[in-house]
Amino acid sequence: MRGTTHAAAGVFLGALAGSAGGGESAGIIWGMALGGIAALLPDMDHPGSMVGRLIRPVGVYLEERWGHRDSPTHTAMFVLLSSLPFAAAWILYGLSAALFAAALTGGASHIILDALTRSGVRPWRYLYFFPRRWREKKYGWRLETGNSPLEWVLTAGFLVATLIFVILNLS
Repeated sequence: MRGTTHAAAGVFLGALAGSAGGGESAGIIWGMALGGIAALLPDMDHPGSMVGRLIRPVGVYLEERWGHRDSPTHTAMFVLLSSLPFAAAWILYGLSAALFAAALTGGASHIILDALTRSGVRPWRYLYFFPRRWREKKYGWRLETGNSPLEWVLTAGFLVATLIFVILNLS
């Protein structure tokens, strides 16, 4: 899945989560930003991705050690751990729970979208309290990544849905 598709999905889900904090414009905007960023984070295991280029040594290490999508970054555990700072800010500083929800849904959208591709993902891989058959199961479908027409439709759909949502909630 392309980074633009991941970002568009994360921005849309972040807008939804941000509005849960009362629908104020700041919550929606912060939700969109956090959702979009969180949706890109799992691809840090690919040195050619946007995040992988920003922290290239980490991206190279992760890809050499596990390969793209088999690293810990493409798991539910990573999504939860990368969202925890926002949960801590919510609990310790009284910030909106919507920020945690935006980060969590943005990261989860990445894993779900990658599960729609032929390469698939193993989202439960490092959750050792899950049965082994669940941890090793690879979830994948038929979508080809790159220039697939369906992927362009998904990206456009998320962007249009975000625009409509923002217009309806901030006007």
